[in-house]
Amino acid sequence: MAKRQSFADKASKKSHVKICPVCSTAMEPIRLVDPTFTTDKKSWKFKDKIVEMCKCNQKDILG
Repeated sequence: MAKRQSFADKASKKSHVKICPVCSTAMEPIRLVDPTFTTDKKSWKFKDKIVEMCKCNQKDILG
């Protein structure tokens, strides 16, 4: 059986957060969904990608 993990064990773990070298804030992964209209089938397709966002590139990503 697996060993039960206490709250103190969870809190003491090192977090896996990437730090932005420009603004020194945590980079947060977000999912961007880009809708594109196809003219051949006359329908919408959605392309999604995961991008890391921080304070300095927030306006560039979100528009």
